[in-house]
Formats: sequence, C-alpha cells, structure tokens
Amino acid sequence: MEEFSFSPKQLEFLEDVRNRRLKFQNILEGSVRSGKTYVSLFAWLQLVGISPKGMDFLMVGKTVTSLKRNCLNCLSYMADGLFDYSITRKEASFLDHKIYLEGVNDVRAENKIRGMTLMGAYCDEVTLFTEEFYNMLLTRLTSKGAFLLATTNPDSPSHWLKKEFIDKREEKSVSVYHFALEDNTALSEQTVNTLKSQFTGVFYDRFILGKWVSAEGLIYSYFANNKNKFIVEHIDIFDISSVTFGLDYGASKSKTAIICIGIGRNYNCMYVLDELVINGVNSPEEMYEKFYEFYVKIVNKYNYVGSVCADWGGLGQVITKGLQRFFIRKNINIRIEDCYKYKIKNRISFTCSMFATHRIKIHQRCENFIESLESAIWDPNKEDTRLDDGTFNVDVLDAFEYAFARYLSTFEQIMTEELKPSPKKHMLVI
Repeated sequence: MEEFSFSPKQLEFLEDVRNRRLKFQNILEGSVRSGKTYVSLFAWLQLVGISPKGMDFLMVGKTVTSLKRNCLNCLSYMADGLFDYSITRKEASFLDHKIYLEGVNDVRAENKIRGMTLMGAYCDEVTLFTEEFYNMLLTRLTSKGAFLLATTNPDSPSHWLKKEFIDKREEKSVSVYHFALEDNTALSEQTVNTLKSQFTGVFYDRFILGKWVSAEGLIYSYFANNKNKFIVEHIDIFDISSVTFGLDYGASKSKTAIICIGIGRNYNCMYVLDELVINGVNSPEEMYEKFYEFYVKIVNKYNYVGSVCADWGGLGQVITKGLQRFFIRKNINIRIEDCYKYKIKNRISFTCSMFATHRIKIHQRCENFIESLESAIWDPNKEDTRLDDGTFNVDVLDAFEYAFARYLSTFEQIMTEELKPSPKKHMLVI
C-alpha cells in the first residue's frame, strides 16, 4: 500500500500521539478541509489499537449518519478492513475493541452514556454538541490513561468550547492543535481556490482562515456589493426542475411573506422567481385568497408547483390546516406542509455559500427580497443571530429559507462532492 504523506503540522501532532504527550482533552481545530479530521482518525486508530484489551470507546457526531459520512467510512478504508461498524447496532470494532457510536442530536444520547466507563472518546464537529453532553462525556472517561480527541471548525469566540476549554487549556488539561488549508497535502491548488471561493464574510474568517470571530455588520455583503451578478430580468422555465413556495405568517407587527423558488436541473442553481408580501391582513381567509391568486399566477407561468413549506411557529400549524382545506375546496392537489427549521446560522451560512459560488439568481421583480438582503445585519447583542427589530423585512428572508430548507442537504452534498480528492491508500502502523 502507498504510504500517506503528512504535513509538518500533522506530523507534529502524530509525534505527540506516538510519544504519549497527549493531554486528557485534545482539540484539533482550524479551517475546513485542513486535514484535521483525517489525521485525527489516523491517531484514533493508533490510540485504540495500543490500548489494553477489554477497554470500551465511544465515537460521537452530530448524528450517527454524519458520523458515518465524516469518519466511519474513512476509518474502514484506512484500516484496510480491520475496522468494522454497524449503524443499526450503533457499534464498531477494531482489533477486538468495542466502539460505541452515538449522535448528539438524539435527545436520549446524554442518558445513554451515563453508565459508560470509557478509555477514549472521539468527537466529530464538537462545536455542534451541547455543553451539557460534552461535560457528561468527560465524566465517563475514567479508565487509567483515558483520552478525548475532538475536531471542530471555529465558531463564535463566545462559544462554550472556546470560553470554557480552549481559553482555559492549562487548567483543564487541554491540548489545542490548529490546522490550516496548507496542512492538507491532498488538496490541489485548484481545490484550495475553489474552497476559498465558497465562503464570504464571517464564514470565510472562520472556515478558511480558521479564526474564532464574532459575526457583525452586513450579513450578505457579497450580494450587496455584487448585485448585478445575481439579479436578472428573465429566468428560463426550461432551467427549472421544481418549484416551491416558502410561507412565513405575519404576526401583529409583521407581514405575511411568500417566496417562490425554482431549483435548477442537477441542482446547479437556485432561482428566486417571485414574491408576495401581504400587509394589514388579519383574516386567514383573506390571506388564503391572496395566496391562491399568487399560486395561479405562478402555475400559469411555470406550469407546476410541487409544494408549500409553511412556518409552524405560534398558530402556524392551525393556519396551515386552514390553507390545506382551502386548496382542497378549490380542487387543487398540492402538498402543503410544515417547513424544516434549521438553525438561523446554518441557513445564513448556506445562503452565503450559494452567493459565493454564484448558485443563486434572483428575478428583478423580487424587490422586497432584494431590499432585505441588502439590509440584513447581525444582531450585535445575540450570538450568530440576524437582527429582527423591524428595520428591514426579515419575514421574506424567513420565507425564502423555508422554501429551500428541504433542498439544503442535497446542495451541500453536491458542493462537497465537487471538492473530494481521489482516494489514497496508505500504510497504517499500530
């Protein structure tokens, strides 16, 4: 097998592993695709392999599915068949060692690890964990010589991991290893440049430069400074494979906003086709009628609408039930359902990446949406949150995000696949 080449920074970390210089907690942080996950998995196999027989281990990701995607398949490949796992049983094995698998998004996860006694734990994307789960995990690492490996991209400087562990590394027995894009020897210059082009603003600082920085100022500054690249006069119907509505119901001081988007063929682009903002309407029936008129307009122009993704906060589900009955009375067969609600930061990060990679086109008729993109700013008093004080129409941004939420993971997967290098075998030395 071909031996894998490591960068000097990666070799420095592996030397600490080999010479038993790791501390109780060992955090590998830095830019995306900097090789920190790969080198940490290489170290994980070595540490598990040299541990005394009968010791138990745990690997945790945001979900078990993300753990499989980010780590387990890679471990199986690296170990040349010696690492085996089952997602159904949530267990893995390596050289007769049992490794439990958990997803921190599972509300039962914290309870499931309460009775464990562990030799080692591996945490993938640890900034996505709750502080409570992480603290509980530390109490499970009680075997002699127990250790924790964790990988993450930087987040806000006020994140619990930064404040309570990275900044207090000396008093809490934490080693921190920082990696940059240049530390991944598998990346070509073209891939590095493509990666850099996928992020703007605070996300560029965090994911490319690897900095723990606060979000401030304009959110969509790249759009605001390059509007001519995204606003168009015409969108060809033949470029679109599906059409979806995002619907945000107005409260007492806000407006009901509906955004219609089209998904490009092969997910090459997202098109913002049209908008409807309803002011001063208090009766659900009035809103249903206005939405119906908008629906007919869109169908006449684009032939088919696949679904409506509606806000379910407050009385949202009640209003949605009424909308469903309204369309049934009109003999219109359309899927009207609750939207997916990702964290606001994740929605914003995705939108910024779509702008950075020029995968969004906005019809010039969407004036409210365009104005909101130009005006949206980070809330100076809340971590990674959009300001919502009435200074701009945040409802149309919410409606847009509800419309694309069902497609978010597919777009992200395609963007990730475009950056994958060809697989490379190497010699694993235990």
